[in-house]
Amino acid sequence: MPGRLKIRLTESEAQELLKWSNDPKLPERTRKRAEMLRLNAQVWRVNQIASWMNCAQNTVRKIIQIWILKGFPGLEDAPRSGRKRTWREADIEYLENCCDGHSRTYNSEQLSELLKKERKVELTAERIRKILKKRAENGSGRKRVREGIPTPGKKKQRKRT
Repeated sequence: MPGRLKIRLTESEAQELLKWSNDPKLPERTRKRAEMLRLNAQVWRVNQIASWMNCAQNTVRKIIQIWILKGFPGLEDAPRSGRKRTWREADIEYLENCCDGHSRTYNSEQLSELLKKERKVELTAERIRKILKKRAENGSGRKRVREGIPTPGKKKQRKRT
């Protein structure tokens, strides 16, 4: 049977954990971790905390161990794996301005070359197409409407005499 895990918090640590557990700007997992530590300091046992927080006992033990070793920095999420973005929002807005500001049209290959030349950002033509398409679907991109082409779903009304 493992020994009982119990932490003691100073007054300032207890207040800070209370702030963290009630702060809606923090991720939910960070708030839950802070709450687990507060409950442990209030002499709740690991199995009681696990059933209250609806998680495994090993999760509670792990959070307590991380607190003992690292303190507050251990409560935050670790950086996610994966490649970081090579472009910024301003780069895509630049491309949209180029498309809207010039009288000529660009294909995705030309936009890729333009972005590489002007902004020193390398994106493939395929990636530019996906980003611009996603922006248009979410409503954050500029909508292009050509006159004379009926939109699907709208039928012309017949004149009744």
